[in-house]
Amino acid sequence: MNILGIAWRNIRQRPLTSALTAVSLALGVALVVATLVTGAIVQRAFESGAGLGYNMIVGAKGSPLQLVLNTVYFISKPIENVGWDFYEEFLPAARRADGVDGKYAASTGVAVPTCMGDYYRSFRVVGTNSDFFGRLTRGDGDPFRFSSGENFRDDDFFAGVIGASVADSLGLKVGDPFAPTHGADDGKVHDPFHVVGILERTWTPIDRGVFVNMEGFYLQDGHAKPLPDGVEPDAPRAPAGEGPAPLPAAQREVTAILLETASLPGLPPELTAMGLRTAINEGRDAQAALPVAEIRQLLDLFVRPLELVLLMVTALVVLVSALGILISMVGSSLERSRDVAIMRALGARRGHVLATVLIEAVLLAVGGGLVGWVLGHGVVAAIGPWIAASAGVRAGFFSSAPEAEALLVPFLVLLAILAALLPALAAYRTDVSRWLQGPG
Repeated sequence: MNILGIAWRNIRQRPLTSALTAVSLALGVALVVATLVTGAIVQRAFESGAGLGYNMIVGAKGSPLQLVLNTVYFISKPIENVGWDFYEEFLPAARRADGVDGKYAASTGVAVPTCMGDYYRSFRVVGTNSDFFGRLTRGDGDPFRFSSGENFRDDDFFAGVIGASVADSLGLKVGDPFAPTHGADDGKVHDPFHVVGILERTWTPIDRGVFVNMEGFYLQDGHAKPLPDGVEPDAPRAPAGEGPAPLPAAQREVTAILLETASLPGLPPELTAMGLRTAINEGRDAQAALPVAEIRQLLDLFVRPLELVLLMVTALVVLVSALGILISMVGSSLERSRDVAIMRALGARRGHVLATVLIEAVLLAVGGGLVGWVLGHGVVAAIGPWIAASAGVRAGFFSSAPEAEALLVPFLVLLAILAALLPALAAYRTDVSRWLQGPG
């Protein structure tokens, strides 16, 4: 019988002890794998907001991180609003009533306004225009696609588009009405909108958004900007045909402006963005934040340190499991000594004896590690639907942290060898004559 066969026979001779040792190691590995994969999913959840067709967000003065969290991920509260006239500074002459280019129009490729403050059954409602899905992209330059219906028209004041997670969670279909609530789920119920389009899943925060025509958003109670005493709003004019009149520009505000900066001749877009950001931040009206930079800062300050702490805890669990290998082998030292003496008497060398004990430990570690890997991914798959609904990112059995998981196998083998080194050396030094000597 070869060395591998002898090692496997030794494991089978102690089924309960070997099984308990492998199970303890499997549980430790499962915890490590689940932690690594969940950490990678969290990182992807934040990074998924960095490729949505815009590279800058403009909003009221305050925390740039809060601006990004609220605008990109639909979490946290809006800081404040900026005036409609400031939003128009990013528009070209053709899209302005006065026919003059805005102050920042030359540096702007696309400017999409957003308004927040309402909810629909715990999902954030975003007031915007058709450019959100018509001119921005879902990431990597891919346009938004609809699983059913289409983008809303700007003249359809009470139309809405919903993300895939919203449709799946609430069972809404094209044509269904929905009435947002003001400020919170239990706030005042607004006028109803109707679904005209359902987005294909993007695995980004967009999947958890309810997007409505901002013209209808402005007409809801409490959304118009109050005017100073004695100032009368401009008389609104209704669009062609029947329908409500739009809110006057003097009573409009936006929560944030999503910008895709222009590529000026001879200059990269990144340089244009930096110049535009500096110009906006030096003013008193608003602030400009770069989502990628804020996301990276968030990951460095909060996510990665937390992931490191969890990883250290799970590593301690694996170390404790490795002690089980040591205890298992030391506990069977008496039986092992007799076996070793017989092997030596039959011509086995000391090196073969040493290798047999080490291979036995490696088999336990690899077996327990494989079971733990499957169990860890199974845990992620089990909570995958909850992660997808909460964070808007894909999570399943095959979600992975490839680089970190690739280190597990050599780490387990090394750990098993270290744990088995003491009993292996004891077997190596076994006195053959003592154990083969008969009684008397």
